[in-house]
Amino acid sequence: MSELREVFEMVTKQTEPDLNAWRDQEHRQRRAARNRKAGTIALVGALVLVVIAFATVLRPGDDSKVAPANNGKAQHQDATPPFGAQIVGLDGSVLERIRGPEDGYGLRLNPDGSTIAFITPGRISTIGVDGSGLTTLIEGITNNQGDGQDAVSWSPDGSELAYVDDGDIFVMNTDGSNIRQLTTDPHGDFYPAWSPDGSTIAYWSGSRSGVDDGPRNSEIYTIPADGGSATQLTNNDVSNYEPAWSPDGTQIAYTNGRALWVMASDGSDQHLASPSAIGDAAVWGAPAWSPDGTRIVSLHYDVNSPPSLTLLNVVVFDLETGLATDTGLRVATDLNGVTWASNDSLLVNRYD
Repeated sequence: MSELREVFEMVTKQTEPDLNAWRDQEHRQRRAARNRKAGTIALVGALVLVVIAFATVLRPGDDSKVAPANNGKAQHQDATPPFGAQIVGLDGSVLERIRGPEDGYGLRLNPDGSTIAFITPGRISTIGVDGSGLTTLIEGITNNQGDGQDAVSWSPDGSELAYVDDGDIFVMNTDGSNIRQLTTDPHGDFYPAWSPDGSTIAYWSGSRSGVDDGPRNSEIYTIPADGGSATQLTNNDVSNYEPAWSPDGTQIAYTNGRALWVMASDGSDQHLASPSAIGDAAVWGAPAWSPDGTRIVSLHYDVNSPPSLTLLNVVVFDLETGLATDTGLRVATDLNGVTWASNDSLLVNRYD
């Protein structure tokens, strides 16, 4: 503004301009322009450095604790177990890490694969596979003692969840509303599994003793999903627990004693299904059918588990050939039964 004032005064006073003054003024203007240009360049440079630094911090390949976006390729694995919820390939490669729930168990995917229902002490909650939308549906429930007792199960249309509260089977909407009780057995009813057609819920009933392998009086039952009388499917002197429906609804896999069995959905044709390639010397548990019905994933007790922790191997076997494949994954107890994310991937609450 001082330069303009000098020019204005020279014009209004109609005096002969001083050439030296003009040159000084021109010199000052050029110097100011150079300073403005230099300041602009410095500002742009600083912004570029900030962007580069920010991108470097977020670049997933530089930090094993940051999960890269799922691009169908195996992801780098953290070194210290437990690793938590992951979607993995059948070869054990990590396809996607689930951001939470850190203290959840009994993870189950909804039918469209977008949301996980899970159990924490006293609560049933849901969370998006992308880690968003954590919601507590119900709290204040009474959890059970045995590994094969607590479970949640989605209805085929994804609108309802079956769960266990203090040894009885309940159903609620997936927003936590419209809670209704299905069973009132004086012993205990556990591990609900919804049939593919939505009409029936399978479960096991027996003592509330908390025996991990199921009490000897435990049997498999079914009950209409909208309430009614229960139907007993098994009747023997060994434990029968953790039922799982085949995708077409014609069969139910379950744990029988220390082995894995399959029967027709009406309880007939009960037969051994455990693969001989791994054997039945150790307990099998928590079966789940692949969406195409050709394979079952199950848990098999790891005899090398540390004394203070029961670990189970995640095993996939072919129903036609009986050949078993150990995925190399382990989970902590059959509270963390594995479910299928697709025909080629599993949802695993992974220990290591």
